[in-house]
Amino acid sequence: MLVPHQINLNSSKDDIMNSITDDERKKLNELESERGLILDKPCRYTPYHEPSLVLDDFLFLGDMQHAANQILLQQYKIKHILNVCDWGTDKNIQDNFNVTHIPLSDDCQENIKQHFDKTNELLHGFYEKNECCLVHCAAGISRSATIVLAYLMKYHHNTLKDAYAFLHDKRPQISPNKGFLLQLIRYENELIQSREIKPADTAESIIKEENPIETLDEFQEKHKMDK
Repeated sequence: MLVPHQINLNSSKDDIMNSITDDERKKLNELESERGLILDKPCRYTPYHEPSLVLDDFLFLGDMQHAANQILLQQYKIKHILNVCDWGTDKNIQDNFNVTHIPLSDDCQENIKQHFDKTNELLHGFYEKNECCLVHCAAGISRSATIVLAYLMKYHHNTLKDAYAFLHDKRPQISPNKGFLLQLIRYENELIQSREIKPADTAESIIKEENPIETLDEFQEKHKMDK
């Protein structure tokens, strides 16, 4: 029997929205405006009874119904489940899949950023083993989308704006709450400072030694060639 791994850090609620700076508020407003423009663009349709394929042969984003459907999970060759909602996973799923549970509420004050290093490392490990993972929360809209966005930024060197546009194309219903967006903005700033991603409209190079996975364009081109 597989034993689910639960990560539960103390003091997960912080005064996140009240600590926002003027620069962060401006960036949040810009991102909200950009999100409105993204929503107006045509995007692919994914049936709601299926999880959304984010990265070929690796990463899926979905909801708790997808995570409870063993036949569906086996159909998509999913071995790992990352559950980031405040509901547990069915026992029969725990017995047959590698489940990691990080209980989070869809609350603007929830400190989701404290988990980014762990979830990024976890997902990267599945990628290196060529194994598929489903990341899910209750509806696959806010919590799980935030975790996937953090991964795209960290390991594919994408700005938050680009990562959001890419993920929205794969799963149009994504909509992280404002507190999560603010934490993604702060995470993006950290990655820019460490030169793992570069700000938009600059010629500054990125450092890929620690995170050598391809950019999203390189990743998709590679998989086209493999097929």
